[in-house]
Amino acid sequence: MKNYRNLTLLFLSMMLLSGIAFSQEYTPYKTNVIQYNGYSFPVYPKSNAWKDMTHGQRLESVQLPSDTLENISTSRLLETCLYYPFNIDAFLNDNVIDGFKKIKSQFNGYEELFGRDDFASELINLYSSRDVEFVSQIGNDYDCGQYSFDFRIMELMMYELLDSVSSSRSNQIVNLVSEKKTQREGLKEFYSNNSIAEQIINKVNQ
Repeated sequence: MKNYRNLTLLFLSMMLLSGIAFSQEYTPYKTNVIQYNGYSFPVYPKSNAWKDMTHGQRLESVQLPSDTLENISTSRLLETCLYYPFNIDAFLNDNVIDGFKKIKSQFNGYEELFGRDDFASELINLYSSRDVEFVSQIGNDYDCGQYSFDFRIMELMMYELLDSVSSSRSNQIVNLVSEKKTQREGLKEFYSNNSIAEQIINKVNQ
């Protein structure tokens, strides 16, 4: 049973990559777990159109229109990037940090997000609002896996931010990540080993 939650993440990645069509509505979560307020991708892994596309066509189909990039709020853009359909690909790389850099370079939503002055504050607010222990109340493996996966993506964003924020902001990030990391230690059946948090802490403390 110790690898049960890891298998959930693997199942999630298989669904994202294969494009199984469970619904025709873009809903990263069931609405009773997390309400999604980001951009609604017109084509996505659960849609019928996705399975008929090449990888390059899929990448192109999820780019944000220019008017959306100009007008979307940073909080909604952050949610959009958090549920970018190709985020899982970062973990198919031998080095997840390098994998995330590749994902980030492929999506214009990330490019816009990392250029926003209020990105760091919005990310910290979202990360702070997520209750680590809530995962035990969700009740189904798919949503549990996605909820824990969100922490990994937000922490990858934080790792990338560290070189461009002030020392006080870096310390704030490290304190938050350390707190969440400690909370997760008592919930290992839901949260598999996460080296990203440790890398954030080590990067700032070097």
